[in-house]
Amino acid sequence: MKNYKLKISFWMLAGLLLTGACRTKLDVAPSHLVPEKNMWTTKNDARAAVFAGYALLRSALADNNAWLAYGELRAGDFTGVSRGDLAAITGNQLTASFTSLDQWSNWRRFYAVIYQANLCLEKLATVNKNDFRYTPEEMKVDLAHCRFLRSMAYFYLVRIWGDVPLMKMAVSGDFVPVARTPQAEVLAFAEQDALAAAEGLPWRYDQQSPELLSQYWGQPAAFWQGVVAAKAPAYVLLAHIAAWKGDYLTTDKYTRMVLDNRVKGGYNLVPTSTLTSATGTFTGQADNIIFAMPFNKNYQESSASGHIEEWALAQPFIAKPQPDIFISNDSILSIFTEKNDERFRVTESGSGAGTYFTGFGNPVPLFSKIRLLSVSGADPLRSYQSAIVVFRYEELVLLRAEALMFLGKSAESLLQLNAVRGQRGIGDYTGNAAGLSNAILQERRRELLGEGWRWFDLVRFEQLPRYSRFSAADVAAGAQYWPVSKSLLGAGSAITQNKFWQ
Repeated sequence: MKNYKLKISFWMLAGLLLTGACRTKLDVAPSHLVPEKNMWTTKNDARAAVFAGYALLRSALADNNAWLAYGELRAGDFTGVSRGDLAAITGNQLTASFTSLDQWSNWRRFYAVIYQANLCLEKLATVNKNDFRYTPEEMKVDLAHCRFLRSMAYFYLVRIWGDVPLMKMAVSGDFVPVARTPQAEVLAFAEQDALAAAEGLPWRYDQQSPELLSQYWGQPAAFWQGVVAAKAPAYVLLAHIAAWKGDYLTTDKYTRMVLDNRVKGGYNLVPTSTLTSATGTFTGQADNIIFAMPFNKNYQESSASGHIEEWALAQPFIAKPQPDIFISNDSILSIFTEKNDERFRVTESGSGAGTYFTGFGNPVPLFSKIRLLSVSGADPLRSYQSAIVVFRYEELVLLRAEALMFLGKSAESLLQLNAVRGQRGIGDYTGNAAGLSNAILQERRRELLGEGWRWFDLVRFEQLPRYSRFSAADVAAGAQYWPVSKSLLGAGSAITQNKFWQ
């Protein structure tokens, strides 16, 4: 089991070092806590700058549960209860008049990550010149971190908005807005970054990898496991970029690299009890974690935002009469259709069993798969400490099953699919080869429910017309993407609205 206590202190430090608000047209120029003229002189400046990039990425995903809004709520499994803005997302009415919808439509937080990464890529060599303690080996690894962060930010941007501005340099001050770049070009750039990151990062920070033979920032391997980039997160990112482009041969290549080297990375499938335990996967510490952004109350990391519990839980877990979102009983039954599923099943008496839901049969059952409470009770004390799990091992195995299936390698694909199914108590897939694509999609639906994957999976499998209100013509017009915030579309702006939302 990985050392959670040590790794969380990294996020506490990253939060303290986080650079501030953004103010340009694309909102990519942060106001530094340290004046620019005093930065980039010592080793600690390098550490502060790189860690700030991680903190900015977590902020981009956590703020107002953006990762759920983008990746989960549009897909139709969840229903809004009382909040009009959440009901608008679940109904794919993304231009409704809610302040939160316009905030979710604004890509500025992701460009803050990109700006910080660009700045580090330009300035870290200055630290190496000014402070002999900052070694070329450390600088090379830090540069790889920055490329991973920039690649990750662009991958989110493309999946959410499609064509987006491509910023390759740190641009300070007010400037003429940059027009949107075709997403194929942006993805190609992100792929180059992720590949460079994979080449420069170790499998683990254990002083055994040729990329880094010294202790990284004076901390043991357990300190960094799963919370900063390493080879495996970079390869998984490359695999997903390739899948988004429909290049499953490359997806197969990079998923295989991680699976073949899982011992080096320290990864494994976990049982359902670990997946849903209050001390398991969503603490960010389990053996299936490849890359996550954890929170912890012991380091003042817990928060009200950034966690599905904020929207999905109610009594008896917290002092709240109803959740903001829920999955209906009929939907639960349509998702979990196989006997003996440890995540959810119906018993012979007709009641619900399993670890994903509480109160099945009630008008509003609770999605309680993730329930890491920090302080229970009435607002404003209610807060949570579940990690934002970006990549985990089961998702990777299912991605490999997907790639092999699209490459026509059904027998190999089945081995990967059945590995996950076996961990959840439902045994091997017994359908025919023609149904394998749907079987993989449905297993991703069950396994990753509530983790921010479903909408992106439907887009990638080209299944939006089946599972959403959008027709094939709507998808061709860009309905799968979010509209661009009105604040970015002012007079003279080179940025245009997505066609479907015009």
